[in-house]
Amino acid sequence: MSRRRVVSLTTLTVFALIPAIVLTGVWQYADANVPPSTTTTTTTLPPEPVDEMATDLLSLRRHPGPLAERAADEAADAAFVARVAALGDRIGELSCLRIVDDTEVVVEFGAGRTVIPASNEKLFVAATALGVLGAEHRFRTELLSAAPVDGVIPGNVYLVGGGDPVLRTADVPDPQRYPAFNTTALEELSDQVVALGVTTIDGDLVGDGSRYDDEFRVPSWGDDITSAEAGPYDALLVNDGLISDGNYGLDPSRSAARVFVDLLTARGVTVTGSAANAARPAGVELASLAFIESLPLPDILVELLHTSDDNTAEMLVKEIGFAAGEGGTRPAGLAVVRSTLADWGVSLEGVELQDGSGLSRLNRTTCEALAALLTVTPVADELRDLLPVAGRDGTLATQLLDTEAEGRLQAKTGTLTDVKALSGTQPGADGRSVDFALVLNGEDVDDPEIYEPIWEQLVGLISGYPIEVEPDTSPFAPR
Repeated sequence: MSRRRVVSLTTLTVFALIPAIVLTGVWQYADANVPPSTTTTTTTLPPEPVDEMATDLLSLRRHPGPLAERAADEAADAAFVARVAALGDRIGELSCLRIVDDTEVVVEFGAGRTVIPASNEKLFVAATALGVLGAEHRFRTELLSAAPVDGVIPGNVYLVGGGDPVLRTADVPDPQRYPAFNTTALEELSDQVVALGVTTIDGDLVGDGSRYDDEFRVPSWGDDITSAEAGPYDALLVNDGLISDGNYGLDPSRSAARVFVDLLTARGVTVTGSAANAARPAGVELASLAFIESLPLPDILVELLHTSDDNTAEMLVKEIGFAAGEGGTRPAGLAVVRSTLADWGVSLEGVELQDGSGLSRLNRTTCEALAALLTVTPVADELRDLLPVAGRDGTLATQLLDTEAEGRLQAKTGTLTDVKALSGTQPGADGRSVDFALVLNGEDVDDPEIYEPIWEQLVGLISGYPIEVEPDTSPFAPR
């Protein structure tokens, strides 16, 4: 075994030397054939000098994009803060403002401050009516009586009010600055009587407003509020209680009965008795002779919010109480409004509801609560859609013309002496809706010379929100 290993190693050594000998010969041959050197030389010039990069390899300047974006955001924030501060300087310490982007509060001045809301109070009523009564609710006005015999109705006929706040007749023009619309024509009811072949009512035509109590005016209004603005109102109300030019009846139900007698008489129906008012007798079987219904609730609310109809607001409060089973009274209705809003998560701290119209100067609210109606309640989307449009209709028809708000902003106005309110929604710079509540309280704030510049500043702020600043990388590029 030892001999075979020696022979093997020797053989390997010989094989290893053979390539080395061959390579040595090749090198010697090549070296012998190298041509003689010449005197020509080649010079390589160094590159042009350049400035040395001053920016450190790990500096953030080598990635200027994020720095430029951050600077742009900071510039946008600073610009927005400056605009907000300019608006805040004009609002004053007695007023409040809240601006909400979706659910994020982006601007707030005294949002929890207690203020007099004026007709922004109607937003509480409209929102609750949507939740309690429902969008399909209609107000029914009905005639009850004994069955006609050969065209004669024996005994009294009862005109029963169902709380319709916009019952009207064509022969009595609405004297309000913003006349009622989406109304219910009482003539249709008298036409139905004629169509039934009735020629005589052998008794009285009795107006029945017993669905609601007999509080025809809100006690805290005082003598400053006349019937030309609101009241007397009841579950049966025709032409806002107007009997003749400037003459309002003291009892709404009796006034309505008088109007209906005139309609029947004009159509050839004889009423042997007179116009009266009373609740229909209990225990007496009466048949439904005819009835009319209002348009659905959203149409009534459009009328309420576009014309700021005070009677409509007050009657809705009582209808809310009646529908909730608490009774057709103002206190019952307002209690349901409060409980409903509380269930929806609306903060009622500092909120005092004395009526539905906002005519009482004892009403109190906050911009926080008003803004919540348009943002957090389950009826917020429906409510916003019911509001008048700036420069187009209702109480905003002549407001905010030639501003960013014209044709875009939807809001409810409110006006009393030393009170001016505006709550609603407007698209921002990116087209998304931005909700807001602004209530100005203070001496002469209802003067257009004072509130109009503030409104214009508000809508300008919203229309430019969010502010966009284009990032500029040049200040942050490598040096």
